[in-house]
Amino acid sequence: MQKVIYQKRDICVTTNLFKTSRRSYRISDIEKIALKRPLLWFSIPIALGCLGMLSGFNPYLLVHERWICIAGMLFLPLLGWDFGTLNVTSKAYTNDIAAIGSMSTLADARNALDKVMFRVNDKADVVSHEE
Repeated sequence: MQKVIYQKRDICVTTNLFKTSRRSYRISDIEKIALKRPLLWFSIPIALGCLGMLSGFNPYLLVHERWICIAGMLFLPLLGWDFGTLNVTSKAYTNDIAAIGSMSTLADARNALDKVMFRVNDKADVVSHEE
């Protein structure tokens, strides 16, 4: 019987299975887990561009255009920081994006996966006395 270790929205980690809305993975087949922030690298140049536009063209911008630039400069990097992907490398998939969402949710799922993976690996490394 599988015991649920972590479950939130479309991510479920049990003692034998890691299930997302896209795929299901056997815990014993997972080799590596990585958290990434892909939107952060796109949001920073856009925020710097908004800053440059504000500093260079401030006298020519209308009030609502200034507010749009300020909002883009502040909120895009925050959104890029909070949004992330959970990548899984297994025997069947190489660097597969398993889940997309909030970094706090993905970090909790990764911690649950680490606990389960280390339990499975510790059991596999133990040599029984019967052999």
